[in-house]
Amino acid sequence: MTKDSQIEAKKAESWQALKAFLIPVTLFLACIASAAGTFLVYNQEPLGWIFIVVAGVTIILDFIGLIRFQNKLRAKGIMINEEDSDVQRP
Repeated sequence: MTKDSQIEAKKAESWQALKAFLIPVTLFLACIASAAGTFLVYNQEPLGWIFIVVAGVTIILDFIGLIRFQNKLRAKGIMINEEDSDVQRP
């Protein structure tokens, strides 16, 4: 395995870890924005529709990110070396 593929695999693993954190956090924030928008629409405030639209777009983008979550390099069997990783084994 070449050095370039190791760097690319490490970068892909970092992106996957970041996505694993961001997808649930943004879904949670979208649920809060949706609830706020619903409350504002119920009280006849026009700003509520903006909250609902932003929450809807965020939810759709999160599900697209969830579908594309797979690390393609790991699926091909290209993984970072054990000695290159930051994880220390006891």
